[in-house]
Amino acid sequence: MPFRVSAVLAIAAAMILAVAAWRASAPAPGHRGAARDVAAAVDTRRADAAPDVALPTRRVPGDATAQPGASAVPVPVPPRQAFERATDLFALVQRLQPLADTGDAEARWLVSRIHEYCAGYARAPVDYARDTLLIASLQLPAARPLHAARTRIERRCGRFVAGDAPSFVQLVEQRREAALAGSLPAEAALLAMGEPLEDDEDYRRALVERVRDSADPEAYVALAPAMGLAAAGDPALASEVAGSQLTEMAWQNAACGLGLDCSGDGALMTQYCAEGGICAQDAAQDFSSFVRQAAPPEDAERIDRMAAELRRDRQVGMVTK
Repeated sequence: MPFRVSAVLAIAAAMILAVAAWRASAPAPGHRGAARDVAAAVDTRRADAAPDVALPTRRVPGDATAQPGASAVPVPVPPRQAFERATDLFALVQRLQPLADTGDAEARWLVSRIHEYCAGYARAPVDYARDTLLIASLQLPAARPLHAARTRIERRCGRFVAGDAPSFVQLVEQRREAALAGSLPAEAALLAMGEPLEDDEDYRRALVERVRDSADPEAYVALAPAMGLAAAGDPALASEVAGSQLTEMAWQNAACGLGLDCSGDGALMTQYCAEGGICAQDAAQDFSSFVRQAAPPEDAERIDRMAAELRRDRQVGMVTK
């Protein structure tokens, strides 16, 4: 593995085993009370939490009927920034869904992105919250960043319930609709999920070139898994940066250079930690500096070179939606 994280992964595995054993054992009366408290908190959060992502608006000049701060002409935050910044993603979905229903490609992509980000929590909110508390109770150095990442997801996804978590088939359908509406990140994500719009070499080759030409950081990071080990031996991608775990990270690193939020609390770093157990011990580290520190020097240099190749001449006209 390019990352020197064997000790961290071993501790993470131990934590997972501890969680499994804890679930299997009969809870003591105090644990039952704690579980009820967690369940009650999850049940009330969706109903009581106030939306925190009211989109900025501007008043229309001459509109005497408008209340202070109100507007007849909404001016939304760029949706991708809203996704990274919002602390209530359920509320953000409610604001994006009407646009998605009208066929807006960006809104459709981001609704699917939020559902993917929150899926681990939404499948079983009570279990997720209990496991997060258990990880905190272990008081291990490797547990602290993992607990922080899971807590961040809980806080942002706290109003989702089990019925909100899409199945794989449903997520593919959401992204297919977004791709057909014109979302390049959604089209790239479908290839990464093994469900491309078309399944032939010419299509794959052309899609990768379209992503590179777009300089769209969301499309880069969505395509990254398809350009990792999944691309090994694919003749359509033989001339591309593709075919290994290092190439996948190079695409992600390139996305950071093109404007993706790769900060310590951004979606990329949060999901690496919460879902993969690969966490930076320094909460202030961004993805690129984390890779440089965690990978052997020769691998870090290769990733930097490949990322620079992927970014070359692509910054002009960079997408920053």
